[in-house]
Amino acid sequence: MGKARRNKFSIDDREQAVLQVLEGGSSYGSVSRRLDTSERLISRWVSCYKEYGRYGLSLKNGIRYCGDYKLAILEDMQKNHLSLHQISVKYHISQSLVSRWRRLYNEIGISALYAKKPRGRPPKMKQDNNISKGNTPLDSYQALLAENQRLRLENDYLKKLQVLIREKCFRNENGHKPSKS
Repeated sequence: MGKARRNKFSIDDREQAVLQVLEGGSSYGSVSRRLDTSERLISRWVSCYKEYGRYGLSLKNGIRYCGDYKLAILEDMQKNHLSLHQISVKYHISQSLVSRWRRLYNEIGISALYAKKPRGRPPKMKQDNNISKGNTPLDSYQALLAENQRLRLENDYLKKLQVLIREKCFRNENGHKPSKS
């Protein structure tokens, strides 16, 4: 059976797993099999618990980091030859986040670390420009009436043109004008 792609564990579950490794003498492998997760994740929990205690097991979601902080972390990682695991424990940041910063820095440059991206899902529909321009529903109704009148005139013109073309074709075939019936 394959492992779940993303596991969410409560802080109590994480603490129990860490205590089994530290005090219970269980191995990373046995605890990871019991929780159906990776040994690397258990190892990270243990390292964070040793460094920060129970707080190290907390989920830090939604925190926005400034570009200077991101750059300082990447420079520390480069200068001290730290792995993703070591840097994530040291700064209490997820490995995937640091990995993303490093990839952006390598592909785009330092400006990518300072870029402000809008949060959340973009709106599905664009806002109505008529309302923002001060157009009232009466103005849009008048515009629709004018367009409707123009289209009627165009339709009448095309019908008349079609009749004229038919008459011309009939004259060319028979040499005289058709009678109206």
